[in-house]
Amino acid sequence: MDLFWSKVMPACVANYPWGSEFLPDMKVSEWEEGLKSKVQKMDDAEFDLFLASVVMIAAKEQLMGVGLTEKINFFRGLRA
Repeated sequence: MDLFWSKVMPACVANYPWGSEFLPDMKVSEWEEGLKSKVQKMDDAEFDLFLASVVMIAAKEQLMGVGLTEKINFFRGLRA
C-alpha cells in the first residue's frame, strides 16, 4: 500500500467526526470514493485547512514533490 494512503491520510482524517470510517488498510479506491463525498461537502475554508493538513503530514512523512502534487490535484479535482 502506498505511504500516502496508509499513513498520511489516516492522520489527516483522524480529527474529523467521520474519520473513523477510514482505515489505514483500506484499498486506494475505497479511500478515493469515500473521500469524494466528504471533500465535496466542505466549504472553501474547510477544504483549504484539509489540504494544509495533507501537505503538513505528507512533509512529516517525507512525501513531497510530484507524488504529493498529484494527490493535491486529485482533491482539487473532486471539488471542480
